Amino acid sequence: MKSVTESQQLSVRVAPELARLVDEVAAARMCDRSDAVRHIILVGAPLVLKARNVNVDRLLQGLEILVIDCLRRAEESNPKDVELLVKAASTNVETFHV
Repeated sequence: MKSVTESQQLSVRVAPELARLVDEVAAARMCDRSDAVRHIILVGAPLVLKARNVNVDRLLQGLEILVIDCLRRAEESNPKDVELLVKAASTNVETFHV
């Protein structure tokens, strides 16, 4: 990312619900509004430019189905594997997603 001296200022007006979304992103990422908007642009703009939309509900539902099936299979083959899977997943979440 460019330094502040090389940056360009953008000013936009948004509806209150969009401002709340920016504030929610800022709170989730523990940053200010400007950093939240930068993050939103960095994540969203490439998807828009590639004409791809992410249906988060569908994505999460698919992940839940996979998790349930994986845990069911592990429980059937070796119940101790369930605890191992949950521990590994928790470690990965802390390492890569927090």
